[in-house]
Amino acid sequence: MRVWIDTDPAIGIPSCDVDDGLALVQAFHSPEIDVVGVSAVFGNAPHDKAFPLAEELCREFGPPGLSALPGATGADEFGQTNDAVRGIAAAAAEAPLTILALGPMTNVGSLLRLHPECADRIESIVMVAARRPGLEFFSTQTQKDPFPDFNFECDAPAMQAVLDSTPPLVFAPWEVSSHVWMTGADLDALATTGASGEYIARRSRQWLGIWTEQLGAPGFNPFDTLAVGWLTHPALFEHFTGPAWIEPAAAANAKPRLHVGQPADAGPGRRDALYCHRPHADFKPMLLERLAAPAAR
Repeated sequence: MRVWIDTDPAIGIPSCDVDDGLALVQAFHSPEIDVVGVSAVFGNAPHDKAFPLAEELCREFGPPGLSALPGATGADEFGQTNDAVRGIAAAAAEAPLTILALGPMTNVGSLLRLHPECADRIESIVMVAARRPGLEFFSTQTQKDPFPDFNFECDAPAMQAVLDSTPPLVFAPWEVSSHVWMTGADLDALATTGASGEYIARRSRQWLGIWTEQLGAPGFNPFDTLAVGWLTHPALFEHFTGPAWIEPAAAANAKPRLHVGQPADAGPGRRDALYCHRPHADFKPMLLERLAAPAAR
C-alpha cells in the first residue's frame, strides 16, 4: 500500500502532543505499507516548528531518500497550492495512493479542490477526527473540560471539501484511541530498545507528566498511532460504516461538530464513512513493538 502522510508533529516541544512523532516512527517501521511521501501542516505546533520536526523524523527513522515537504501554515491557506499539495498530486498521478491525514485537513482539502482529477487515484483518506453524535471527549473522570476535535476544528471548511469528495473515508478518532494508554513503564521499556525507542521515550516524558499530573490519567492516549494501525492491522479494530456530516454550531460561542452516525442518520449532504471505535487488546503490544523496531527498509 502506497501511503502519503500529512502530519503536524510536535514531539519534544514543551506542552505539545507527541502522537504524530510516534505515528511516523510506527509507519516507517511497518512493512505492510510503503511511505512514499510526508508533508507538514500547522496544528499541534506552528508550521515553522512542525516542518523541521517532520524533516528530522524522516531523516532519522524514515526510508532512505525520504524528505518532508512544507504545507499550509494556517487555515487561511485552504484552497491554495503549496509543495505538499503538489507532492501529493504527483504521487497520486504516479500510482494509486492512500492518504493518512494526522493533522488539520488544509493540505488535503486543497488537494481535492485544486486537483479533482486525483480523487479517482486515492484509495482512501484516513483521518484522526470525528465523533458519534452526543459523544464528548473525556479521557478521565477528573478532566474538567472535554478535548476538542482538534484536527477538524482547525479547518472545518477543508474537512467539508473532503466530505464532498469521492475517495473512501476512514475516521480513527479520539474514541478509538481513548482505550489505549502509554504509561511511564512503557516509556522506560522503549528507552532501552534502541534509537527510535530512546528518542520517543526522551521526548514524551513531559507530555506524560501533563496527563498524569493535570488529568490524573495513567498515561497518555497515543491518538494518531491508531490511524496507522488501521492501515497495517485493520482486523484489530471494531468499526462500522455510517453517514458523516458537519453539524453547524448550535450557538454563537459553540463550534461545529463532525459526526459519523448510524444508517438511520443518512440524509441529503451526508456520505458514508468508516468509523473505528475500539481497538483489540493486541493493538498496544503491536504498537510498542513497532516503535522499538528497526526501520523496515
